[in-house]
Amino acid sequence: MDYIIASTVVTDEIRFADKKTVVKKAGGAGIYALCGIRLWCSSVMPVTGVGRDYGELFGDWYQKNHISMEGLIEKDEKTPYNIIQYFEDGERSETALYGADHYRKIEVTPNELEPYFQTAKGIYIFKNTSPDFWEQVLPMMEKRKAAVLWEIASDSTCPECLDEVRQIAGSVDIFSINLTEARNLFGTECLDEIIGTFREWLDSSSHSVRQNHLQMIFLRRGSKGAVMITQEETVYVPTADGAYVVDPTGGGNSSSGAVLYGWCSGHTPEECGLMGSISAAMCLEQYGVPEVIGAEKREAAQRLLEAMKGRKFNEE
Repeated sequence: MDYIIASTVVTDEIRFADKKTVVKKAGGAGIYALCGIRLWCSSVMPVTGVGRDYGELFGDWYQKNHISMEGLIEKDEKTPYNIIQYFEDGERSETALYGADHYRKIEVTPNELEPYFQTAKGIYIFKNTSPDFWEQVLPMMEKRKAAVLWEIASDSTCPECLDEVRQIAGSVDIFSINLTEARNLFGTECLDEIIGTFREWLDSSSHSVRQNHLQMIFLRRGSKGAVMITQEETVYVPTADGAYVVDPTGGGNSSSGAVLYGWCSGHTPEECGLMGSISAAMCLEQYGVPEVIGAEKREAAQRLLEAMKGRKFNEE
């Protein structure tokens, strides 16, 4: 399998600020990142734990989309059930109905992930700075063949975690973070300052990490698009043309998956960012994930990518 999604796949119950609720939707960062790649490539699967009920709940969706379930490992009777609550200000909370210990039990372990560093083209990891995970994974990545994108979990985007975040980011190929998280991490509201600091992270001569592998930072700005930061350039990309948001869940995850695929496929930073925007738009236009990601959606995505490339974009 070319692309591996190392993040949880769960059942979501989504409660919106207007009191509307949708239940029993396929969710989790992993399922959205998978969809983000699936729009561009068929060779992708999740590697994580699930409950014994997962196949009954969502097996039909995997079959319709021709996605392998071989990487799903039964670890409990129940798949995690998350309650996502959106608020009037756009913020959200997320609660694991069966508790944090059950959720941690289901997550992918370093040993389960290890073989794919040598066989995959790209691996998406959604994770905080947990030492239990990274102290085992970082040595595994030293001689990897796969490119790794790390999308940081928001509970590690605080000044107290900055040193750990910098060390881990220096060991991956692409680092994905949203603007709110970056502001919290650095303690500043200034976008230019944040971009400047990230450019320093990309300096191969940096002495703050043992060996700097970091090639690109994907700074997500929600409805304002994203900033693609490399050593050579800083590129602002917009959201996808015609994007219509029904459910904001999973936009960052799906865009990060697409950016990983774009990077591994030799696309420019601008193209990677646009692919991220297009994948996010696909995942936001209905409640939960798309029912089917087939040839029609893929062809439309390719047309939109070609139409948006090279277009001047207002950075503000």
